[in-house]
Amino acid sequence: MPRLSESELLSLLKTVSRSFYLSVRCLPGRIRATIAAGYLIARASDSIADTNQLEADRRLSALSALDASLREFQGDLTPEIHACLAAHPDGAERALLASLEKILDFRRDLPARHRELLVDVLTKIIHGQSLDIQRFGGAAGSRALQTEDELDEYTYLVAGSVGEFWTKLCLGEWKSYSRISGSEIVRLGVEFGKGLQLINILRDFPADVTAGRSYLPVADPAALRNDLETARDLYNRWHQKAVGLMQSAWRYIHAVRPTRVRFACALPVLIGVRTLGRLRRMSGMVPGVKVTRAEVYWLGALAMIVAVAPAAESAVYRREFERN
Repeated sequence: MPRLSESELLSLLKTVSRSFYLSVRCLPGRIRATIAAGYLIARASDSIADTNQLEADRRLSALSALDASLREFQGDLTPEIHACLAAHPDGAERALLASLEKILDFRRDLPARHRELLVDVLTKIIHGQSLDIQRFGGAAGSRALQTEDELDEYTYLVAGSVGEFWTKLCLGEWKSYSRISGSEIVRLGVEFGKGLQLINILRDFPADVTAGRSYLPVADPAALRNDLETARDLYNRWHQKAVGLMQSAWRYIHAVRPTRVRFACALPVLIGVRTLGRLRRMSGMVPGVKVTRAEVYWLGALAMIVAVAPAAESAVYRREFERN
């Protein structure tokens, strides 16, 4: 089976996430391929977890097979994963799943430490996705996470761990990666990832409730179907939590030295903050709130300013954080 080239890997990334592609293509070569491969495998595992045409047990089996493949360093996939592929219509997600064996094989060309970090983060992500299926995948009616600790665990497993992985990867590549201690920049990296995931949860809250699930720990999830506003106080509290986590993400950017990494970090933070502002200004909780493609390109320009001119950080912070 011919190996994927890095350019083919990036082309595949562009089809499944244009905004993340904008960040990754600007990363230094020493980490670009590892970040791209990790994202694509995580995106593929998410597609497997979301294959609702298959029973929960079959999706869990497919995720377990993928986890075993990562640990055993094998690229061959099982019938369960091929069943997920068959269940997806033509499109970017199907093409991603069809390329999964080649992406797994691509890891063989990565440095040993990069491979170890990839296995660690992807194992955590798959564990989080499996918990998600166990909690919501086979249940009838409406369900919600029970406690704030469950929500914190979920955001760490599927996203906070990514900030941790990214930071440890960079600390191993640049001796002077951060202006602050290694432990502190890792902590901020975890909060960075958790904040982005919490924004996704807030944005998708109306659609998730319609589908019978709530990642916010509400006491009566069934009541949300009739009136989302019964969760308004809780929603606002987690919105404020997300703002605080994005402030940690901004401190992360301030501490990072490599210019291209600063850009790659600044863009998702600015998109996240703009999304939070839009959610706050909505008169009600409605699905489909998102930043437009034109705004993404404008925020990319702001991210570039932050990356190359640290003195402009405070002005961009005032413009985006205080306005949104």
